[in-house]
Amino acid sequence: MTRRRLAPALFLASLCVAAQAQPYGGIANMTVETDADHFSAARLRAGGLFAYESPWRYYGVAAQQTFYSQSGWHRNATGVLGLWRDQARDTLTGINAEVGVVEVAGRTRPIGDVTWGLRPATDTGIELLAAAGLVETQAAIEQGIGYSFLGASIEQKMLERFTVIALAGYQPFTDGNDRAHFRARVIWDAWPEQGINLQARWRQYRDSTTDVGGAYFNPERYQQWLGVVAFRKRLSGWMTTGAIGAGQEYIHNGDTTVQPAYLAELRSEGPVAGEARLAVLAQYNRSAGFSNGSDYWWGLLSVTLIVPF
Repeated sequence: MTRRRLAPALFLASLCVAAQAQPYGGIANMTVETDADHFSAARLRAGGLFAYESPWRYYGVAAQQTFYSQSGWHRNATGVLGLWRDQARDTLTGINAEVGVVEVAGRTRPIGDVTWGLRPATDTGIELLAAAGLVETQAAIEQGIGYSFLGASIEQKMLERFTVIALAGYQPFTDGNDRAHFRARVIWDAWPEQGINLQARWRQYRDSTTDVGGAYFNPERYQQWLGVVAFRKRLSGWMTTGAIGAGQEYIHNGDTTVQPAYLAELRSEGPVAGEARLAVLAQYNRSAGFSNGSDYWWGLLSVTLIVPF
C-alpha cells in the first residue's frame, strides 16, 4: 500500500472497529496559528466519538487537514488519529491520548499527544508524556522533518500554599538532531479564594547538533525564565483559566543573546446548547520556537466542540 493511501485506510479501519460501541458523539476543532515571520497554519479536524460517557471519557477517530502558508508558499498535510480519553473530571488523572499519522511532502510522520496522570498521594502527582508532530517552518515541512517527545513530570505540594513541579524530557528529530529538556515551576497560591496564584517558571534545552541546514531555530543551548500571574475560576458551569507573564530568554550559540520573553493565555470550557461542550483557547508567546528573530512572536486560537448524539 502506498503512503498516499495509508492515512485513509487507517481511518476507515479505525471507524469500522469503533463504530460497534455506543453511545456516540461528534468532535470538531479549528486551530489557527501565525507568527512574526508571516508563517501561518490552519488546522481543521472532525471525527466521531464512541462509547461516549462524558467529555472526559470516550473513544473516537478523527481526520484532519492542515493548511500551511507563508508569503505565497502553500503546503497541505492530511492526517488521521485515534482518540482515547479516560480522566477524572476534577484532577484529570487518567489518560488522554490522540495518536495518528500525517502525510506531508510525500512522507508519513507520526503525530499526537499522550498524557497519563496519577496521584500516588494527596500532595503528589506524576505525569508521563509522549508527543509527536511536524517541525512547522517552511523549510522543515518541505523536508518532512518531524519530532517526538518523551517526558515525565512530578508535582509535589511542599507547604500549605506552595507547589513545585519538575519535568525532564527527550526530543529526537527525524533529521538526527535531539534535545534534552528540563523545566520547573514554583507555584504560590497567593489568593486561593479568588483562584489566583503566582509562579516562577524555568525551562532549558540543549541540542546534540546545531547544523540542521537552517530548517529551524536550533541553538546550542536555550534557557528561559518567566514570572507569571495565573488564575482559575469556575462560573455557571464554565471553567476559565489564564496566565500572563514576563521574563527573559538566553540563546547560547557561540555567544549569548538575551531577549525579553512574554506569555499570555486564556482558556475557557463549558456547556452550550444542552449537553454539547465548547472549549476556546487563545495564546500569545513572544519567545523562540521553531523560528526566532528580533521581536519574534507567535499566536494561536483554537476552538473545540463536542456534541453527544
